[in-house]
Amino acid sequence: MERGPQWLLNIMWTGVAHFSLHGDVSTQNSRIWETSNPREYLTKQLRSPHVTVWCGFNASFILGLFFFEERCLVSGWKACTVTAERFVTLLLDHVVPSLQESHELPVVTFMQNGAPPHFAREVRTFLLETSIEDRMISRGCKFKWPSRSPDLTRQIFGCGDT
Repeated sequence: MERGPQWLLNIMWTGVAHFSLHGDVSTQNSRIWETSNPREYLTKQLRSPHVTVWCGFNASFILGLFFFEERCLVSGWKACTVTAERFVTLLLDHVVPSLQESHELPVVTFMQNGAPPHFAREVRTFLLETSIEDRMISRGCKFKWPSRSPDLTRQIFGCGDT
């Protein structure tokens, strides 16, 4: 806040979430209050199909939704793992151009959780080249992700794993 009163409004909260295509919710990271019996057992598919989505927002705009997927010869498009290379591609092809177009790039501060693709060497090198690294709150960066800080991604997206 010492940087200026608008700094808080320019934080771009970002996150990745996985959504099951069968309506399953990961209860490992989410808490759901129900009126039914919590000890009731339900059977569900072990590896249900899902989509992986990235989104970012700040006080003035929403950026995304971007899906992490790859073309599969047999079944068409399929969700894929978020890797550092795929995350750099997302930043290069979509995030940075959108921020440049809206004139937000010079002022936006990225808020990312501690997921490995967010602070990989390739990502940090790319962010340094685009002058974003000085305005990034994440693990291993100048402004560190606060220890024991809750991952707000679950509240932003409502459910999922990061």
